[in-house]
Amino acid sequence: MTNTRIAGGLAALGLMFVSTAASASITVDHTVANQLFGLDTGVMLEDFDAVDSPFTTFSGNLRGPLVSIYNVTDSAPPAYIGAGAILARGQGGNTYSADPTRYASVQRDTVSTLSVRDGAYLTDFSFYMGSPDAYNRVTFNYIGGSQVLDGANIWSGPAFGGDRAKGFRVYYDFGGAKVTSIVFSTGASNAFEFDGLAGTVAVPEPATWTMMIMGFGVAGAKLRRRRTAIA
Repeated sequence: MTNTRIAGGLAALGLMFVSTAASASITVDHTVANQLFGLDTGVMLEDFDAVDSPFTTFSGNLRGPLVSIYNVTDSAPPAYIGAGAILARGQGGNTYSADPTRYASVQRDTVSTLSVRDGAYLTDFSFYMGSPDAYNRVTFNYIGGSQVLDGANIWSGPAFGGDRAKGFRVYYDFGGAKVTSIVFSTGASNAFEFDGLAGTVAVPEPATWTMMIMGFGVAGAKLRRRRTAIA
């Protein structure tokens, strides 16, 4: 095999991966109101209380656990109607049924990140969010690129304007993208509250990695031998 043919083959392989990444489109599949526990698809990865997947890590600000009555100041626990729910009171004095467990609260000009450990990636994702705001943002980083969803695009619904009585699980279709991290952020206002990060983690088999490494090693050896022969 000539140097040109090898280089051409590697270039074609690279273009294939670039093309696949470029065509990825992450969209909202569906939402389920009040679904803090129980899942339509995937498994629970991080619930900030008892579940902590060995395949993922989370960094960011957490609040709770909470007791009734919880007075909301700069962060509102996600709304929840069910066993163990507490009564939360907002700044205006209004009350709503809320999740008493620990939850993530992204404060102004900060971020929280769910990362998948090296070698693994997410093929789908869902999370439970509360009091959705137009200034909330989710960035999906996948192999070959990234995609940002702002405001109502996060949950594919109306602008709730921070209505604390709204709580629902959002399910995403990755369109074939292999997501390695998800960043949650907000603007100059508080806050972005969520709980129950879930999804499906794909872990490449050791044999697959071995074959890939051997393949690139053989290609590299051929290139070196070709250069030596030319010299």
